[in-house]
Amino acid sequence: MRPSSKTVPRLALALLLVLPPLPLAAEARESVIVVCDDNYPPYVFRDGNGEVQGILVDQWRAWEEATGVRVDFRAMDWFEALAEMRLGRADVIDTVFRTPEREALWDFTRPYADIEVPVFVHREVGGIAKPSDLRGFRVAVKAGDASIGQLRALGVVELAEFPSYESVVAAAARRDVLAFCADFPPAIHFLFKQGVHREWRIAFRLEGGSFHRAVRKGDRELLALVEAGFEAIPRDTLAAIDRTWLGETLPDGEQEYRMRVLGVAAAALLALALLLGAVAAMLRRRVARATAELRRKVAELESSEARNRAFIEALPDLFFTFDREGRYLDYRTSSPELLALPPDAMIGRLISEMPFPPGIASLYLEAIARTLETRKLVAIEYELAVLTGLRRFEGRLVPVGADRVLFVARDITARARQDERLRESLAEKEVLLREIHHRVKNNLQVVSSLVALQRDSIRDPRDLELMGETENRIKAMARIHEILYRSGNFASLDAGDYVASIAEDLAEAAGAKIEVVREGGPFPIKLDDAVPLGLAANELVTNAVKYGRAPDSGALSVEVSLRKADGRFELAVADSGPGLPAGFDPKRDGNMGFTLLRALAAQLRAELAVGPAPGARVSLSFTPGTE
Repeated sequence: MRPSSKTVPRLALALLLVLPPLPLAAEARESVIVVCDDNYPPYVFRDGNGEVQGILVDQWRAWEEATGVRVDFRAMDWFEALAEMRLGRADVIDTVFRTPEREALWDFTRPYADIEVPVFVHREVGGIAKPSDLRGFRVAVKAGDASIGQLRALGVVELAEFPSYESVVAAAARRDVLAFCADFPPAIHFLFKQGVHREWRIAFRLEGGSFHRAVRKGDRELLALVEAGFEAIPRDTLAAIDRTWLGETLPDGEQEYRMRVLGVAAAALLALALLLGAVAAMLRRRVARATAELRRKVAELESSEARNRAFIEALPDLFFTFDREGRYLDYRTSSPELLALPPDAMIGRLISEMPFPPGIASLYLEAIARTLETRKLVAIEYELAVLTGLRRFEGRLVPVGADRVLFVARDITARARQDERLRESLAEKEVLLREIHHRVKNNLQVVSSLVALQRDSIRDPRDLELMGETENRIKAMARIHEILYRSGNFASLDAGDYVASIAEDLAEAAGAKIEVVREGGPFPIKLDDAVPLGLAANELVTNAVKYGRAPDSGALSVEVSLRKADGRFELAVADSGPGLPAGFDPKRDGNMGFTLLRALAAQLRAELAVGPAPGARVSLSFTPGTE
């Protein structure tokens, strides 16, 4: 706003004649920054093109012409206007009520407009005549409004904050709330604009206030300049501004004519009222029944909301409501220390506007979009610095309506730390167990080596044979620990690999070829069953190598098979030798080898059987253990 070159000298001369001279520092000021609400009709609001207009815009333009000081008029969200003034980025704030908290920060001009502050309720809601009647109802208010402190002081704590009066009335029009508090001028404007002015009534009024203009505390020179400038504006100029935005009263003649018309209309309405009297009586009874039903439903709603509040207060979670764009619409929590920012800094803001670390906003927005698209629960995990420090959260999102989601955030920091400690402990135990198997294998190899050394000093062929068999048994047990040492699973091993490795060792020691057949694998087996199975395989293969040569050719043919069917394992060893004696009973006959086999079969809960000639075939059939 800049004054014209012709207007300034004339107005300046008028000021010199009627006012005392302004302080020197004020005269030297070239410009002032003025902030105010941008959505408070008819005082200040935006037109269809987004341009700021209204009573205050024209008044500050007149002030600019009266003082010659350029005005940088900045209309914005009221919460932002308060922040700009508190941060010292503005010189003057307009459309502000005077409160004790604000008096500590600013110096105020004389009031220039008295504002009523009603509480509106929907016409279908009865029984609300004072603040205490609002308990159980969510009351919509504008963020940063002076009415918030009044309502809380009166015991009304269920408040839903919105960024502007227009969004407050929009929420009321959608029936998101059944009560709201708003200054009378913008409330009436937006109720008519939404077309819902007949659906709402004034339940009661809070203590009203007056509009002031305010400057920083102690800046008396600027305060004097502001007041002197508005005093210098001609009264007819201010009256013309009011007529522009408030309209004009009708001329007396036109008023008289309209009064006559209204009189005729009133007479017609009276006749119509008499005509409809009988109908009204009938409708009155229906309305009474409907009112009773409505009161019952309101009581049920209040009871439901009370249960919901108790449920939320009993949970440690954070509850947020977002729209499709990621705007914070509402929150509930019994743990405010887990909030990243104060509620006033979030409600009405977009997630992308929050000072969150990179990636958090995009994670939220993607989850919101996926929830609304799939109409299913979506879960995310993230870390965020809150008032108590860096915490880890699990977020669960569910759709609420077509364009809203409910976001439930739970602090899982303790659980995440416990999981990490468990993983570290498990890794330590796996290393320890692998080392144990490694050491047991080494010790068994040492014992095997000692047996081999002892065998070198024996000359008796039978003793040498027995020592060799003992050495093979030790190697069979050592093989288990070697397989477990190399495996990632210390609870079980594959019996097919284990039996094949034993057969390979024995074939190499005997210089023979042994065929290994596996059918129906894999063959998982617990460690408790692996030891007797390995020893049994060692005994069977050793006997086959020793006695399995064909009588006519002396050729050696040995087949080791491991089969799995219906959950049972069968280990069988067959050779091409002369076979077992006729009538041989594996449960009582045989040498020390069969005695050992019977003991091992008992450990495995296995059936020991022999096959028919030619050759010998011995099998163990068992069901592997599960514990």
